[in-house]
Amino acid sequence: MSNNLVNKLVKIFSWGIMGASVIVALLYFFRISSSEKVEHMDIASSYLIWAYALIGLAALLSVLFPLIQSIFNPKNAVKALIGLAGLGLIFLIGYLMADATPIASAVNNPDLANPSVLIFADTAVIATYILFGVALLALVFTGIKGLVNR
Repeated sequence: MSNNLVNKLVKIFSWGIMGASVIVALLYFFRISSSEKVEHMDIASSYLIWAYALIGLAALLSVLFPLIQSIFNPKNAVKALIGLAGLGLIFLIGYLMADATPIASAVNNPDLANPSVLIFADTAVIATYILFGVALLALVFTGIKGLVNR
């Protein structure tokens, strides 16, 4: 396939997803504004299903496109694997730093005392902090590098 055809297909697909999302959002807001408070969760569930579908599609495409790209350009596959290993290392560090101490709460929620849920949540939060710090350092580094190269 030519690069021009791929760009057109991606543009059509993107606009289609964007249009469907706008329609789903408008339907949600029109339905929620004319409904009783009791029906809000039922209406919101259809909107959440669309959000889950978009997340699933994004996850599928974020795995599929690099695989296709690595088939056509194997040298870039090594770089992608190094990046994936770095991401795995960040999550491993987050997991090792995670704490399973139960959370004291006025509400009796069993998830606040479940060690696996607590470790998962801590891992995600710590990994997010680390990735945010790396992103800030990368921004500072590229800014300084741009100033030095002038």
